[in-house]
Amino acid sequence: MIRGNWNLADEFKKNERKQVSKIQQRQKHQHKLEKLSKTDPIKLYYKIQRLEQQDDKSEQDKSYLESLKEDWSFIEKNKLHENKLKPFLQDIQKKEKEKLKQQTKLWGSKSVYFNPELNPLGKVPVINNLSFELNHPLQNLTIPLKGKQVKYEPDPLINELGIKCPSGEPPKFFKLIQNTSKSKFKPNQKPKQEEQEPELANTEVQLKSSDEENSSDEEQSHAKRIKLT
Repeated sequence: MIRGNWNLADEFKKNERKQVSKIQQRQKHQHKLEKLSKTDPIKLYYKIQRLEQQDDKSEQDKSYLESLKEDWSFIEKNKLHENKLKPFLQDIQKKEKEKLKQQTKLWGSKSVYFNPELNPLGKVPVINNLSFELNHPLQNLTIPLKGKQVKYEPDPLINELGIKCPSGEPPKFFKLIQNTSKSKFKPNQKPKQEEQEPELANTEVQLKSSDEENSSDEEQSHAKRIKLT
């Protein structure tokens, strides 16, 4: 049933606008496709990374970053430069995994944070536990590893004066590392605390007997006083 306010000319114009909008969207998509098919995706990736790492961004930088991200998502959605992007992204993921592995690796005595008593594993200190704030996060740094060490010539005075190191192991200026060794007991041997318990019991018995003797002496002296009176 035809509505009373229906107009054929308005309906025709409405359908025409829809057709024009679809044509414009198709043309816009085709133009973007041709433009980004000529764009280097690796350069686009590094542009996005550089802008994201920038601290002070202006409004123009933010809008430019959004447009670059839209271009990147368009490339991924339409699978442009797939042969070039696939190995590149795989290499990026591999480097990130290796970087994360190096950040969490325990270097032990090779770490700059190594302490034979407090930090034998060479863990990176937790920033939240520090009493002051740091501008940059702590890195998992090491001392110069083998191959990077610089060799220095010995001091000639050592040979001239005939200095020799004392025999034996070098001195240690720290306590034993805690929680690395377990005390071993023989099957028939008991811990020291259990051995000390009977001694405590004997002392209690001795104290009780001395108290009883004192009380009996007091009773005898009290009875003598009563007889005298």
